[in-house]
Amino acid sequence: MTDQENPDHVTLMTLLREAKPIVEPLFPDQKKKWLEESSLADEIIMILAQHPEYYDEVRAHIGDVIPAPKAKGTGA
Repeated sequence: MTDQENPDHVTLMTLLREAKPIVEPLFPDQKKKWLEESSLADEIIMILAQHPEYYDEVRAHIGDVIPAPKAKGTGA
């Protein structure tokens, strides 16, 4: 299975397509509030916790709204 076929990746891309039109027009303080209150953001964060390698794609779609996940195995 390629990375593009991974079900988590497919789900993430769907979530990012939903999030982009919501997040793009927001001001920084509104983005922070969206991150804290949005179930959509929670779902994206859960996938990133399992697949931190997808962070660059998240950033490309919705910017720096979601902080970079901690790398697996670093003890951080």
